[in-house]
Amino acid sequence: MGIRHRGRELAFQLLFQTDLTGDRINAVVARFLDLRNANKDAAEMAEDLAVGAFTHLEVTDALIRSAAKNWKLERLLSVDRALLRLGAYELAERPGTPTEVILDECIELAKDYGSDESSAFVNGVLDTLARQLRASAKASMKPAPKAAAKPAVKAVGKAIPKKKKKG
Repeated sequence: MGIRHRGRELAFQLLFQTDLTGDRINAVVARFLDLRNANKDAAEMAEDLAVGAFTHLEVTDALIRSAAKNWKLERLLSVDRALLRLGAYELAERPGTPTEVILDECIELAKDYGSDESSAFVNGVLDTLARQLRASAKASMKPAPKAAAKPAVKAVGKAIPKKKKKG
């Protein structure tokens, strides 16, 4: 398992635990043994993603609600909610991470931890969000029309869900 995958898995588990317990992220991070036993880079990535997603919870939840039409966020499985929060945060706040990587990682985690329908649901919602968020970012990065173009300049606690057994 790669370091970045492990970092996302730990971030998901932290978000899942905050959702389940209602505890603040700093309390969950402080008592999460898997984080202390993880590779240093994976642990730092996990904490960065989980704290970021938790800090921006209001925004990420609004994004999820807009993309998950006809679904109430409060009625979703905690696993799905935690994965959607992780994916939505990364899509919105980590433009350097390729969309495909974010979606693939969240879908794989949904297959490992969620219900039989979780991976398809997570895929659908995050794909919708990616098209909304990343399309607008690409549009803002398009060069100006030729008439307006300027000369180019060189720029330098609670139970954590266990993986489902495959088989």
